[in-house]
Amino acid sequence: MINKKYLKLLRSKDRKYGENFIYNEISKNIIDSLDILKVPFNNILQLGINDNLVINYLNEKFPSCSITSADIDISLFPIKTDQKLIEIDMDNLQFRNNKFDLIFSNFFIQLTSNFEKLIKNIFQNLNSNGLFIATIPNTENIYQLVNSMYETDNILYGGMYQRINPILDTNDIFKLLKLYSFDAPLINSNNFSIEYSVFKKLLDDVRFLNLSYAGYDKRNFFENKKYFIYLEEQFKKKYYKENFKLDINFNTICAWKK
Repeated sequence: MINKKYLKLLRSKDRKYGENFIYNEISKNIIDSLDILKVPFNNILQLGINDNLVINYLNEKFPSCSITSADIDISLFPIKTDQKLIEIDMDNLQFRNNKFDLIFSNFFIQLTSNFEKLIKNIFQNLNSNGLFIATIPNTENIYQLVNSMYETDNILYGGMYQRINPILDTNDIFKLLKLYSFDAPLINSNNFSIEYSVFKKLLDDVRFLNLSYAGYDKRNFFENKKYFIYLEEQFKKKYYKENFKLDINFNTICAWKK
C-alpha cells in the first residue's frame, strides 16, 4: 500500500520540471505514437506533470485543444493562463463528468495503490473513440542500481529492503485493459542506456523519477553518506566500465475506448 503522504512529499520537492533527460527521452515514445495518428484530440488530460515535450507537441499539433494537467501535488508548478492544473487522488480519479479525447501519462500511473481501479477510472473518463497512452517502468528498469542497493543492504544490514515500488507484470496490465473493455490494447517494451562519469549525477537523475519505495513499511530514515559510498563500490564491481551505465527499461501502453 502506497503511503500517499510520503509520496506527495516526494512529488512536492524541486524536481527540475522539464529538465530531466530521462523523462524527455521517454516522452519521445508517446510523441512518436501520437504522431502517426490522424485523429483530432480536443480535450486532453495529462496524468502526472513530468515534462514539457508532449505538452508542447500537442499544442503545436492541435492549437485549439484544451489540456488539463493533474498531479498529486501541484504546488511546485507555476500556474499559467493557458493551463489547467488540478490536484488528484491517484486511487480515486474524479473530474466532475468531464470526458477526455486523450489521456496520457509519462512515468506516473505506477504510483497508484490500486492499478485496477485506476484503469477502470481512466476508461470511464474517456470519450468514445478516446485514446489512453502511458509509459511506466518495467520490472528490469534501472536494474544495475537496484541490484547494487540489495548488495549494499546485505553488507550493511544483513538483509535486503524494498527499494523501488512494485511493478505490475505486462500480462497483468494487458488483462486489466481487456477486462475494462479497452479496444486492441498494445504494450511495447522499450529501453535505452545512459552513461555517467559521476555516480552522484546518476543518483540525482534517478531520484527525480520518483521510483523510491513509498509503502507504509518502508525504512523510516534516510541513508547516510556511508551507504552511498558502499553503493558506489557495489555498482562498480558489476556494472562499471569506463563509466557508470544505467539501463532505462519501460513499457508504453496504448489502448482505445470504442
